[in-house]
Amino acid sequence: MKKIIKTYAIAAILVVTLPNFLSAQTLDEAIKHLDAERFVAATQAFNKLAETSATTQTLFYKGYAILKSPEGITPESLKNAQDAFEKGNTLDKKGDPLNQIGLGMVKLASKDFAGAKLIFDEVKKATKSKNTDVLYRIAEAYTMFPNANDPAEAILNIDLALEKSKIKDNPEYYFVKSDAYMLKNEGGHAMNALQNAERINKKSGKTYEKMSRVWLQGKNYHEAKDAIDKGIAADPTHAPIHRYASSYYQSRNNYKESAASARKYLDNSDGDCKAKLRGAKLAFIAKDFENVKKIIEEIKVCNTDPYVNRMLGIINFEEKKPLEAIDALRKFIEKVPSDESPAIDYGYIGRSYMIIPAEGNEKIMNDSLGIVSIEKAISLGDTSFNYFNDLANTFLKNKNYLKAAMFSEKNVLAKKNPNATDFATVGSYYSYARNWNKSDEYIDKALELYKDAWVDGFEMSARVKTFKNISDSTYSANFTAAPLYEKYLGLLGETGKGDPKNKKKVTDALFYLTGREYQVNKNIAKATEYLTELLKYDSTNEKAIKQLEVIKGAGTPTTPPSPGK
Repeated sequence: MKKIIKTYAIAAILVVTLPNFLSAQTLDEAIKHLDAERFVAATQAFNKLAETSATTQTLFYKGYAILKSPEGITPESLKNAQDAFEKGNTLDKKGDPLNQIGLGMVKLASKDFAGAKLIFDEVKKATKSKNTDVLYRIAEAYTMFPNANDPAEAILNIDLALEKSKIKDNPEYYFVKSDAYMLKNEGGHAMNALQNAERINKKSGKTYEKMSRVWLQGKNYHEAKDAIDKGIAADPTHAPIHRYASSYYQSRNNYKESAASARKYLDNSDGDCKAKLRGAKLAFIAKDFENVKKIIEEIKVCNTDPYVNRMLGIINFEEKKPLEAIDALRKFIEKVPSDESPAIDYGYIGRSYMIIPAEGNEKIMNDSLGIVSIEKAISLGDTSFNYFNDLANTFLKNKNYLKAAMFSEKNVLAKKNPNATDFATVGSYYSYARNWNKSDEYIDKALELYKDAWVDGFEMSARVKTFKNISDSTYSANFTAAPLYEKYLGLLGETGKGDPKNKKKVTDALFYLTGREYQVNKNIAKATEYLTELLKYDSTNEKAIKQLEVIKGAGTPTTPPSPGK
């Protein structure tokens, strides 16, 4: 499900009331709220500080918090951030370096790299590249925006800050360095930076939160759990550490603990509409569907996020409510974000049509609609499910063997390296559908790979070839499938031939071989031997008894029947 919800992936939560985080009075408290993803509390605190104590610093943080908001970058948010930075900049007659960097951040967020660099270079020149906090904020700016970053510039500036810092005691510098290396997908260097931050402050939840992220991304689960435990011990109110805890437990398929951690995440975040939506997304990934539905119901008056419909659609499918699933998923597709593919949604719509209770023409119509939607999902590149295999199994259960075979064949053709089992499955399904040509083709492919390991395959191959060539008098008269039956019986051995589950196949094979010996080879003794052996496994077989009487009486032979399906 990781493909399904983009922003937060991992756990489950319960609806809670808004925590009492909105009384922050100091800048340090406001910054702590921002780091802990209490965005409402942080924004309100920064706004209040900017109003009651308008300084270059409080106005910088007001704009900075806007750019860090999970709401994303919009024309309105950029304008509000720029207004705060411009106001902060005017409070210093010479211009304030911090707020000038904020204006550079706005440029970067707008993807104006040249404009941002021009501002950053001017600030560095004015401060002679000696102000380490200036260098640090420039480096941070280059890591802040997912679609507008430059990790190389970030590392260059933060290394310069660390070089010029006489007292290397600011873990924030190392956080930025770690973030830059994570953008380069260099987890080892990122962790080295974080270990320096840990050396400076072993009681920082933020340090261990970032460590958890690196370890989880690298699938180093033991180290991730250690960092999570340390982070919770250092600061249990730091919401992101609980988010990574739920991620860890989800990766271990421990959904109970994943849900508990996600609840702690929500307890320690804002608890407003948007925070609850983030919590719902976590709960969805943790498969805590009951709580997802409760949260969605609670926020329905304030939520406009289309992903709610995707979650409801998938939940309804899992709860066997196909009509409700189709309705919700279609609503999501109508408002799907431009950067998101609706492929998986079409897949769920198709799968929903396939499970609608119906009969006759209605069932045929639903199946057709389901196939159209599933093929749409496949054409859009969705690989979340083995759709062709699922369709084949569905039609097999409904005894529609031809469609089961067709989709099973599509499943094989879609694979780069199909195996013997894949070929055998298609061959079997086509035999059920009595398409002997297709069946023969795939059974031969399976036997080529299986060699002698697929004993029943030789019996199936003989039977299919017989039906395939039933109108070919030469083929039938010469009993050309006999070597395959001999191979089958030889691989079974005495124990296998005596197994009750093989009785029908064994007797068919022995009848066929009797016919060859009696009609083609004129070997009465061998024909008698085969019939005698047949009666050893099926002593009441009337056709075999009559055939043996005919042979012993040297009368006109009764043609042994072709093996049945």
